[in-house]
Amino acid sequence: MEPVITIVGRPNVGKSTLFNRLIGYRKAIAEDTPGVTRDRNYGSFEYRGTNFQLIDTGGFETSHNEGYVPLIKKQIHLSIEESSLIIFLLDGKEGLHPEDKEIAQSLRKYGKPVLYVINKIDSRKKESDAIEFYTLGMDKLYIISALHGIGIGELLDAIYDITAGMKEKEHGTIQKESKVGEPVTIRVALIGRPNTGKSSITNKILGSERMIVSDTPGTTRDAIDSHILFKDKEIVLIDTAGLRKKGKISARVEAYSVARTIKTIERADVVNIIIDAEEGVSHQDEAIAHLVARRGKGICIVVNKWDLLEKKLSVTEYKKLVTRQLPHANYAPILFTSAKTGSNIEKIIDTDIRIYKALTTRIGTARLNTFLEQAARDITPPRIQGREIRILYIYQSRILPPTLTLFSNHPELISEHYKRYLVNSLRKAYVFEGAPIRLVFRKK
Repeated sequence: MEPVITIVGRPNVGKSTLFNRLIGYRKAIAEDTPGVTRDRNYGSFEYRGTNFQLIDTGGFETSHNEGYVPLIKKQIHLSIEESSLIIFLLDGKEGLHPEDKEIAQSLRKYGKPVLYVINKIDSRKKESDAIEFYTLGMDKLYIISALHGIGIGELLDAIYDITAGMKEKEHGTIQKESKVGEPVTIRVALIGRPNTGKSSITNKILGSERMIVSDTPGTTRDAIDSHILFKDKEIVLIDTAGLRKKGKISARVEAYSVARTIKTIERADVVNIIIDAEEGVSHQDEAIAHLVARRGKGICIVVNKWDLLEKKLSVTEYKKLVTRQLPHANYAPILFTSAKTGSNIEKIIDTDIRIYKALTTRIGTARLNTFLEQAARDITPPRIQGREIRILYIYQSRILPPTLTLFSNHPELISEHYKRYLVNSLRKAYVFEGAPIRLVFRKK
């Protein structure tokens, strides 16, 4: 079992900056705005041959309970319960705060090892100012600057030593887990505009309140990865910040989330485009579908909040509307769900697994050439400029997405219309549910 470390502390003490420093890339949104991290953000890093899981939490506030504060407190509690070790991060620039004492007292109740880490100390002069933090009752302070990387080595050594001691007590020796027979990992993303129910769907799938969910648009701002085992398949479920309309992106932090949503599409194998049933398909949804198809990712359309509309419109009618409005994803399965009631939520991962199977399908060359002969008999490629066009041979050149290479005497003259005919015929002949099909034409 990999050691799990949770970073806690007041808002704006640099938790996300330290998280990014330890995992080695900018995953958590780190800005000077208080409260930018609302959800638990998971990452991992390796040090001295050991893999560590790291959790970045929202700002720990003890003085009030308005807005998101109760939800964030619940998230922090869940994170600490999961953890082997806690990093209590304090602001050395601001100095000791009354809330720091209350947080320290709260952490003692868990009975877990705590590293007291003073951040934003980038000089010896400032280091002397950190002495006041000893009044919190610890034996050792770790002085760092997460932004500049100062003191990180000593902190990593402490993390390693404490968790190594735990492993020795539990197992008698430290052993790395065997990776033999590791299942295939399927990376699944949930993409959509704010408040379409992405976090609620994730919570239903995971069975725990992993994300903060409220009715206010934008309560998820970081892309958060969740690992689950579903029917012997390892699934990495990614819930991203919703894509906002351009006019509503007012802060740099929101613009960064949108940019990372696009990067999330790149990371995923299968993308679930979440649509609010009442709001319907937007231009942004169409743009996302086009982007996902262009990137060669699997697509599933999830119409959420269907319980609000099912008495007004039939599934068949709504499917026709979606297919017409999302022409680039007309091959995608469409699911009708309600995160509120749990209706059809279990079908999402089932469908994603089928789509992944389609993305990785390999068809034998002999079968493909039999298909090609029949397709050419049914509809012959039209003559262009008096020239006869023949497609002589076909084979599958790759998967993810399925890519077929075809050889022709005049590949440059094959019309887009005939290419669409071939793709549609392939979909009828073989199972390519939710998977884009690419055709590459070469001269023979």
